[in-house]
Amino acid sequence: MPPIHPIMNRVREMRARGETVYSMAQAVPWYGPPEEAMKEFMAEFETAGFNFYSPDPGLLSARTALTDDFRNRRSIDLDPGSELHLTCGASQAFVSALMSVADQGERVVVLEPYYFDHVFAVQFSGLELDSIPMTEGESWQVPWNEVEKRIPGAAAMVLVNPGNPTGTALSREELRKIVKITGEHRCALIVDETYQQFNFTGSTWHPWEEKQYSHVLTLGSFSKSYSLSGWRLGYLFGSENILTEALKVQDSVVICPPTPSQILLEKCLQYPEWVNERSREVEKRLNLCRKAMMKSQGLQWREPGGGFFTLAGIPEGINSYKLAEKLIDEFAIATIPGDAFGESGRGHLRFSFGCLSEEQLEPAMEALASVVIAP
Repeated sequence: MPPIHPIMNRVREMRARGETVYSMAQAVPWYGPPEEAMKEFMAEFETAGFNFYSPDPGLLSARTALTDDFRNRRSIDLDPGSELHLTCGASQAFVSALMSVADQGERVVVLEPYYFDHVFAVQFSGLELDSIPMTEGESWQVPWNEVEKRIPGAAAMVLVNPGNPTGTALSREELRKIVKITGEHRCALIVDETYQQFNFTGSTWHPWEEKQYSHVLTLGSFSKSYSLSGWRLGYLFGSENILTEALKVQDSVVICPPTPSQILLEKCLQYPEWVNERSREVEKRLNLCRKAMMKSQGLQWREPGGGFFTLAGIPEGINSYKLAEKLIDEFAIATIPGDAFGESGRGHLRFSFGCLSEEQLEPAMEALASVVIAP
């Protein structure tokens, strides 16, 4: 069972009983899609071909709208016909990417604490997981010596930027270094940029701004940027020869992404400033979370550069699962035990500051500031 299920079930049960609970667990935005986009979508609901399959890689109109967005906003020039697919969320995009570049028994490098869904995919694909612990200080950093040792001979490296669960956001120099190391050793680089539009201190640079690196595959989601988590829509872009293989995976697993979701995406992409406003709101929540946690006793803030999370330290010797139960029982705060993200996550809790509504924000921060954990 995915490790977030027990805590999220607890959240749902508490809400069903009318109890107060501040979910800082799963990264579900407090906002919905842009209101104007939804109005435009609903106006077409009965007339568009919502009930049918789209082409396997997605509607060409939706892919074109997304490549236009990438070109205008990020200076990334893609062919919507051959270099980009729409997918059933970022998780499905990751499976398609992984199975396109790695064969059974080959080694895949991840940075730990890792996103557990990526590890699930590596394991069920019959691949060897090579997990590199990150360096922990006031924030989480890439351990460069270990990366340089482990990349040779690996089929792929997975990079989540900004990170989940750490919030680590890499600089341009760090991104260039990873692209260079993986390219030199013919190791595919799978970049998960789900939180790309919530990057506060890192670089938003992408290698395809300069040239189309054939070993770099990039995937993302609209679950956070446009709050389409229930609509299950993401993307994958890369070189045509790899995407040809990825489309075989997509066709055999899901056939195509949901048609209504793609039509809604076209509407949402007309409102890029709306996402910028949401990003500023998330950053505000990050700052409030930092301030509140630093008032608490026993929780150790780890500075994120982006995304929705901090992976905070807890006193040595305390079980993170039991502490997560204590926080929800005594303070009505739901978190995810750090053990879910690998051995390096043990002794930590993941807090999502990107979930709290305006109504919940002040009381949740008061509750967080009041936490006392005896060592």
